[in-house]
Amino acid sequence: MDFGDDLAEQEASDRSVFKHIQDIFKEKLHQTAVRILTGFGKYLRQLDKKGNGFLGKAHFRQALKAFHLELPEKDFENLWSILNINGNGQVDYREFKHAIFGEMNEYRKTFLRKAYMKLDFTKTGSVDIVEIRKFYCAKKHPYVIAGYATEEEIKSSFIETLENACSHPPEVLYCEFENYYEGLSFGIADDEDFINILRNSWGI
Repeated sequence: MDFGDDLAEQEASDRSVFKHIQDIFKEKLHQTAVRILTGFGKYLRQLDKKGNGFLGKAHFRQALKAFHLELPEKDFENLWSILNINGNGQVDYREFKHAIFGEMNEYRKTFLRKAYMKLDFTKTGSVDIVEIRKFYCAKKHPYVIAGYATEEEIKSSFIETLENACSHPPEVLYCEFENYYEGLSFGIADDEDFINILRNSWGI
């Protein structure tokens, strides 16, 4: 077996580990994905005192425990051995989050970036929550259409969840905006259903 075959086999093994762990969390998250993913992302950013995007093993254990997302020890160690590829004891927490929860596909991300760019028209990398409230449209939300909630109730709920996910409110960074929609995306199987939510909410 040559090096290429070894590499392909290792990548297949890594994907199998990721899928196994993601399946565990699908069961745990179910109806709470938005709240958990936004809160988990914020928690990791707060642990990152150096601001370099990397954390150690103890921090990840702490975060998982704080959100009642503990993994079996063997699964955690398998995951860590894959992500800590350079052996320095530090892992990019965005990669860690994507490894355990899965990652929104690029098609969905393209539309998500369009929505954020509409808000961040000055390209500063952050948007005031006031601007987000101004642009967000809940008119076509299923609960509004069905008469279960008013547009204002849906908008207020969205703003509250998003603001709680922010490390420095009222400013909303792209990664925080993305965390919210990663959670929403988690429970939506069809790409077009997800894209329509973005179109209806942001007029893109």
